[in-house]
Amino acid sequence: MRLGELLADPGLGLRLLTGDAEPDPEFRWIYITDLRDPRRYLGGGEVVLTGMLWYHDARDAEAFVSAVAEMGVVALGVGTAEIGPVTLDVVVDACRRHGVRLFTVPLDVSFTSITQRVVSALAAEHVRRSSAVLEHHRRLVAALGSGGGLAGLVAAGAMELGVPCWVISPTGRVVAGAATLPDAATVAAGFVSAARLPCQVGSYRVLPVGAGHRLAGWALVVADWTADQHEVAVELATLIGLERSALAAGRVVERRAVTQLLSLLADEATPAADISARLTAAGFGAEDRLCVVSLTITGEAGLAIAVLDELVDGLVTEVDGEAVAITLAGNDLLDSLRAGVRAIEPGLGPCRLALGVSGPGPGSRLRASIDEARYARGVALHNGVPAAVVAGSELASHQLLFGALPDELRQSFCRRLLGPVRDYDLEHHSELLESLRVFLDCSGSWSQAAARLHLHVNTLRYRIGRIEDLTGRDLSRFADRVDLFLALELSRDS
Repeated sequence: MRLGELLADPGLGLRLLTGDAEPDPEFRWIYITDLRDPRRYLGGGEVVLTGMLWYHDARDAEAFVSAVAEMGVVALGVGTAEIGPVTLDVVVDACRRHGVRLFTVPLDVSFTSITQRVVSALAAEHVRRSSAVLEHHRRLVAALGSGGGLAGLVAAGAMELGVPCWVISPTGRVVAGAATLPDAATVAAGFVSAARLPCQVGSYRVLPVGAGHRLAGWALVVADWTADQHEVAVELATLIGLERSALAAGRVVERRAVTQLLSLLADEATPAADISARLTAAGFGAEDRLCVVSLTITGEAGLAIAVLDELVDGLVTEVDGEAVAITLAGNDLLDSLRAGVRAIEPGLGPCRLALGVSGPGPGSRLRASIDEARYARGVALHNGVPAAVVAGSELASHQLLFGALPDELRQSFCRRLLGPVRDYDLEHHSELLESLRVFLDCSGSWSQAAARLHLHVNTLRYRIGRIEDLTGRDLSRFADRVDLFLALELSRDS
């Protein structure tokens, strides 16, 4: 119900004292109170009626008006039946200062009469809106069944809403919508990081499409949002979710084929001709160069495959919690993956994302590409950040080996070699580990390492001697240097 409609009711005789009636605001309820501070019972958008029993002097008027203004009430109505004649100047002044609309209630009009009038109007409005929503629903369902697909449904939704709307992915990709969405990246960022949904991002209203984790779904974006559109937008989001489920069901056969291909690749006895035939059936050419992407997300079952589906245009499946994709190699693949992961990272919450991508190679090298992607993902998992992307081409050979090691073995190796040195540093507040790291980084050059550490060479020799005593290793031997270097690299990743 709108305030102007209430004020214009001739049977109530309400008189506006301060504040503009235009633009004519809508209010959602009437709240009657004589509390000096009613904030705990207000949610915003109400018309507040008060008999002013709280009023004794100007300070009371300031306290009450500032409280209702803070909560965002639409208007304040005052009646003086219980307190007798009183000047309203101080209340008017307070309302003007705080931008609150103020109207008076005649002595012969009860607050109950006003409430009954509002209840009747709201009930009639509810019936009208329910009928309108049913009509919107009928037309949207007809659009869904007409064969126009997702694009046709979103176009019909825009007509029902009267404003443009779009469907976007968590990375900001526009899935459907008649016009471009200039703020797609900003809207998507607001969607994945919002404390709750639906949410408001600028002038756009963003509603989730489907249930489950938001990174596994889409978002419906409605421009120039008004509350009147809420029911239609919710209905549209529900129908878009049904269409998305139908599209996902159509990919079941494709996923099954990819899973079978991975099983064949896992068996080294599988003839190369069988692998080539499977790739050809999947749409890849004999000369195509392929990349493999491996992704895991800890803390949310089933999320990895949905995220990888969004990040990669290719064949995607999931095996034991690991999502794997086979895709055409491209110069921008790694950049695209990193940009996509950056976009969704705020929505991960406590989950951790690790992604590895192989270098490009022919179909005949696919088994090695899968191993490379998995090793790179293992390195990414130990980067110590919520979301990491590592390419096999970026790794040295020892880092690829790290990716295949179980966590227990990595930690045991580090403790056995570096544990005594770390304990010594803690007890004596020394810097043996840092000295060792710099010494090895300088390829065992005493003078270069001492210069970088700002130490005398003899001091560095003493420190390296202590490290040799603690570890039982001889740093003049290449094999012992390699072991300590690997232990330092593993400790950096863990």
